[in-house]
Amino acid sequence: MSIAEELKSQWRSGSVLMRLILINVALFLLIHAVGMVGWLTGQGTWDGLILEQLVSSNQLDQVLRKPWTVITYMFTHFDPGHIIWNMLILFFSGRLFMEFLGPKRMLGNYLLGGIAGLFMYWLATLGPAHLALGGAGVIMGASACVMGVLIGIASYRPDYPMGMMFVGVVPLKYVALVIVIIDLISVRTGGNTGGHLAHIGGALYGFLAAQQLKRGNDWSLGFVNFLEKLLPFGKKRPSKLRVEKSFVGKTPKNDTDYNANKRAKQARVDTILDKISRSGYDSLSKEEKDFLFKASDGK
Repeated sequence: MSIAEELKSQWRSGSVLMRLILINVALFLLIHAVGMVGWLTGQGTWDGLILEQLVSSNQLDQVLRKPWTVITYMFTHFDPGHIIWNMLILFFSGRLFMEFLGPKRMLGNYLLGGIAGLFMYWLATLGPAHLALGGAGVIMGASACVMGVLIGIASYRPDYPMGMMFVGVVPLKYVALVIVIIDLISVRTGGNTGGHLAHIGGALYGFLAAQQLKRGNDWSLGFVNFLEKLLPFGKKRPSKLRVEKSFVGKTPKNDTDYNANKRAKQARVDTILDKISRSGYDSLSKEEKDFLFKASDGK
């Protein structure tokens, strides 16, 4: 199987997490491939032309002219170290997130974490001039999105054991805390103040979303469900093949039965979430965990 066929297979059969990683990597490679062609032909920095259309800004007028950058900036990287670090953390935290809360919530945390990070970056321009947070600037990278996923699952399962090289097994909350502290320190001492503030914005969303989920308010899943209804990719295409078969046994449910079953399912989800808020996730039985996972995945 060729590399192209392997990538197509990964896209078709891979998880939401794998697709997010593939989008990030593909865009990174495209930017540098175009830049390499421009460099070899002596035509200038073509990669800069692409970046201008993908990165976002802390200047409202520029964002209004290119509103798509609110989303595209989350998938745009230029520095190799930047994308490697982001994708490694996304891979490990994303897998853990999906294990406990499902792929849709993970996607919601990624997108809303990125939006929260951009919003924090905008707010920074309102800070006092002596903090050196003002001035025009651009933002790119999935860091705020990754923080939304990492801090989200760390806030939901703070005592989950994580094996760390040279350290041993430590609770996930301490790993997340160290990363947040590094960002807080880097706001003042680092050379990327706006970027570190965006990381904190993503982390703040992850923390708040986890606390709300424990109370039964599902921000991330609600956002993704809204997108599925709004955008074309959320609508299932009708099958080209029609199979005729006779129905044996139960008759199709009417609207009353359907709505009653839907209310009963939601009531059970609410009961399980209440149990989590009182006694924690580990208090659930295997059957309750399976039911919650299927419900979160829209099944």
